[in-house]
Order: sequence, then structure tokens, then C-alpha cells
Amino acid sequence: MAKKPSAPAKKAFTHKDGMGSLFYDAPGAPTMSGSFNFGGVTYDVTAEPANDKNKKEYLRVTANGVSGALYDNERATSDRHPVKTGPIEVAGRKQRIAAWTKQTQTGENAGQNYLSIAISDLRPAS
Repeated sequence: MAKKPSAPAKKAFTHKDGMGSLFYDAPGAPTMSGSFNFGGVTYDVTAEPANDKNKKEYLRVTANGVSGALYDNERATSDRHPVKTGPIEVAGRKQRIAAWTKQTQTGENAGQNYLSIAISDLRPAS
């Protein structure tokens, strides 16, 4: 009897360099978990609400070798602008993190909000 060919293995999803996502840990939960790819390395990160020394609310983004902050983008004037931005340090490199609110399109969590994130070089202060 001939053996059936096995189904091809599912490929693990990998973000493009400098890109990633953060998903809420549960509906209505303030904490988020996700990952991003930077310099060919995938970082698994968590984000939790915090207050800075000026009592301004932000999301603290942390992982091994990662420390950052996502603040509400008060200068956004269009849907194309990120809803959150801030500084992030990845493996000792100071960078910028930006996030856009998106919704999952398929699967059991379809319609759930998440943050699509991008890591880029720091912008000069304006």
C-alpha cells in the first residue's frame, strides 16, 4: 500500500526587518504581547501601561535587550500617521518606535484590535 504524502509544514510567520505587532493579552486587557524583527533577530516583547516622571501615560515596551515607550501621538493629523510613537533601545541601539491600530481580518480573533509596529532610526528633534 502506498504511503500518503505528508502535508507541507506550516511556515512560522516572520516579520520584515523593523516591523512587528502587539496583541492584547485578552479582550479588554491593558497588557499586550507580540514580537518584532530587528537586524535579523526576532524579539518577543510585552507592553504594559505606565506613567512617566511627569505622570504622562504610555505603554512600556520591554524584553531581553529591549526597552521602549509608546506615547499617544498628539501630532497625528491623518489615519496614515501612527497613533503612538516613542523612543526604543534595541540591543544597545537607540531607535524610534511607531504604532498603528489595525484589526485582525481572519481567524477566531477576527475584528480584534492590535498594534502594528515599526522600528526605525531616530528622527531629529523638531
